[in-house]
Amino acid sequence: MKLFEKIMMSMRMKSVLFFFLSCMVLSNCVEPFDFETEDFESILVINATITNELKNQQLVLSRTYRFEEDGPLKEQNAEVKILDDHDNEYLFNETSPGIYTSIEAFNAELGKEYRLSIKTENGKSYISAVATLPQESVIDNLYPKRMFNDDDVEGVGILIDSFDPTGNSVYYRYEYEETYRIVASLWVPRDLRDVLIGSETLMIETIEYTPRPIEERVCYNTRVSNEIIITNTTTFTEDRVTEFPVKFINAEDISVADRYSILVRQYVQSREANQFYETLNRFSQSESLFSQVQSGFIAGNIISESNTGENVLGFFDVSSVSSKRIFFDRSDLISDLPQFSPGCDRIIPVLREEETIENYNIRLLGFIQAEEFRFFEEYRNSNPIDGFFAFVRRGCGDCTEFGQSIVPDFWID
Repeated sequence: MKLFEKIMMSMRMKSVLFFFLSCMVLSNCVEPFDFETEDFESILVINATITNELKNQQLVLSRTYRFEEDGPLKEQNAEVKILDDHDNEYLFNETSPGIYTSIEAFNAELGKEYRLSIKTENGKSYISAVATLPQESVIDNLYPKRMFNDDDVEGVGILIDSFDPTGNSVYYRYEYEETYRIVASLWVPRDLRDVLIGSETLMIETIEYTPRPIEERVCYNTRVSNEIIITNTTTFTEDRVTEFPVKFINAEDISVADRYSILVRQYVQSREANQFYETLNRFSQSESLFSQVQSGFIAGNIISESNTGENVLGFFDVSSVSSKRIFFDRSDLISDLPQFSPGCDRIIPVLREEETIENYNIRLLGFIQAEEFRFFEEYRNSNPIDGFFAFVRRGCGDCTEFGQSIVPDFWID
C-alpha cells in the first residue's frame, strides 16, 4: 500500500507547491490561514497482487484523501473475490480495516486467467482486466558490496543477479524487508531509581540501585520497502539481471551499525504492469514537480462497472515470485568507516557552586526519572555528597529506543 500512498503524497505536494509559488509571485502572502481542499475526487485505490506462492493472498483497498487529512481512508466492508477461467472463486475477508485476505490459501497457476471483482459498501462494482501468471525467474545471487552511490556517499549496496534462459521474464519488480540488530554500546547491568522510605508521618525520597533488564541491551528492528524498484531486460541480448542495486545503505545508517539481514522478493510481472509502475514512479518523483511531464490521472487495469467514467487508481497484478535472504556483519565490509552514533557523551550533573545538596538531589532525581537518559556509572570523589552519577542518552544505554528485544524467528547470529 505504501507505493500508492507515495503517489497520493506527491499529488498533495504539487498542490502545496502551487500555493507557495503563487504566494512568492504576489509577495503579499503573509497572513496564516487554514488550507482546505476545494476540488476533491474520492478515488478508490486498489493494491492487488496475487502470486504463485501457496498462501492466503492479500490486497488493500483505500481511498484518496484531502490535503488536510492525515492519511489514506480505508475502504471497509467491501465484497472482494478473484475469479479464474475454470469457474473457481476465491473469496476474501476483511481481516483489518481496508486489508482483505483470502479465506483459503491458493496460488496462481500457469495457463489460467484471473480477474479481480470488488463491490463496495455503497453498492458500486469494479472489475479488472484478465491477468495471467508470467514465467518464473529465480534469484541467482543476492549480495552486499561496498560502494559509493550517485551522491558520492560510501556505504553498502545490496545487489541482485538473476537469469531466465527462456527469455520470457523480462519485467521485474522488487520489494524488500530489512532487519538489523542494535546493541546498546553503553548498557550497564544496573540502574538507579528513586524510592520513598520511612513511616506514614515521615517519608524521605532517596535513590537505590536496581537490576536493569537484559532486554535493553540487544534489540532488532524491521523496515519494509516503500519505493518502486523495477527493471527490465528489453534492451539486453539475454534475459539477465546483473548487479542490479535493490538498495543502498549509508555507512552511518543505524541498520549497518552491527549485523544486518535483508529479504528480497523478485516479482516477474507483465509488460502492462511494468508500464503502470513506471508511470507511477515517474509521477511520484520529486523532480517531476517542475518537469514538463503533465500530471494526469494514472490509469490501471481496473474499471468501474457502475460508472465507466469513474477514475480508479490501482492495478491487478499476477506475478511469479522468487525470494532470497542474506546476512552480513558491519565488520565484513565497512568496519573502517564512520558509523551511526546517537551521541554517547557522558552527562554528569555535578554540584554547582552555591547549590545546596537538596537542590542538587532534586536535579539528580530529574535525570533518574527522565525518559531520555539512562544511568551509566558512578564516580567516587571527595565531594561532600557520596559521589557523582554519570548518565548517557537513552539510545546509548537502552536499545529499545530503536527496536524491540524480541529475536526474529529467522535470525542467525
